[in-house]
Amino acid sequence: MNRSDAGANYVLSVLLPRLEEMKPGLLEEIALGVSADKQAVVKSGKMNSELEQVFLSAERILGQASI
Repeated sequence: MNRSDAGANYVLSVLLPRLEEMKPGLLEEIALGVSADKQAVVKSGKMNSELEQVFLSAERILGQASI
């Protein structure tokens, strides 16, 4: 994670649990969407290392928010 990602990660780690409190199931819904998008990119043959890092970062942020 670079420094600009750290700030965004912090904001999301504070924001996402609050949104989950307001709308239970939201984080799971978002995680399923991320997973579906990743599968679609893989299936299309367009996955590359940069996109893989984007998906890994999104999964990590969602995992931290659900703690």
